[in-house]
Amino acid sequence: MFIIAIAIVLFLLLLFFLHLSENNRRELKRQRQEFGLTVLKSGLELMTAVQQHRGMSIAFLNGDAVFKAKMLGKRQEIQRLLARMPSLLAETPELRPDEAGLTEILRQWNELVSTAEHQVPETSFKQHTALVREIIHLMGDMGEHLGLLDGEGSSLALLSNTLLLKLPLLLESIGQARALGSGYAAQGQCGAVGRIRLSFLDQRIRECYDGIQRGAVVNEAVSKRVEALLETLQTRFIDTESVDISSATFFQTATEAIEACLVLWQEVAQHTGAAVGRHG
Repeated sequence: MFIIAIAIVLFLLLLFFLHLSENNRRELKRQRQEFGLTVLKSGLELMTAVQQHRGMSIAFLNGDAVFKAKMLGKRQEIQRLLARMPSLLAETPELRPDEAGLTEILRQWNELVSTAEHQVPETSFKQHTALVREIIHLMGDMGEHLGLLDGEGSSLALLSNTLLLKLPLLLESIGQARALGSGYAAQGQCGAVGRIRLSFLDQRIRECYDGIQRGAVVNEAVSKRVEALLETLQTRFIDTESVDISSATFFQTATEAIEACLVLWQEVAQHTGAAVGRHG
């Protein structure tokens, strides 16, 4: 009887420690995922800063000298963002595999800066776009390694997919349109090839935006700004032979659409943080 009592006690102790261990595991996972949202925010800030630098560079290289000072200021901001990224990755073991991706981003950025003011616009656009693509890939890899995509079909995975893929792709489509449109506006003309490129981006923006509308709540500000940008693309670039909008005005129109999408990103991030707590 005594032995049975001891066995029961030991069994209950085992259950207790297993329960405690599982709670600790879940709490560590939750903390890891919450930290992941902080890292992703830094990645998003870097992506949007590079996108802005792209638009400013294209406008400057196409003859709008007003953008030079803005471009140099944005360059300093990007340097600061890049300088803090290594420490963020080093804080969590799960992000160690992503250090190679960050190293590639640094390499591409340094190469871009070394020729930025003497490059032809098309090459500058391609360099910037390749760099943005690397940053989006890095964000996706970090989110995956931090477990934000765990549980296919779960609310956390769906929200994280919007943060890591859907919204970044929408932001990049608008960012490309901003860069190309600012360059065409600086020239005062678009040309047949330019209209085709902007038509393609117009369609991609609509598709990305529709996909987000189906999977997330889109506020009125986002709808207003994105629709204003699409209207400007159609009436001032695609449906006309000459471009009669200034590069600064178009840059601002596209930037307002991007800023509205960034606010939406923050809102989705808050919902994701709440989902992390539920799925921890």
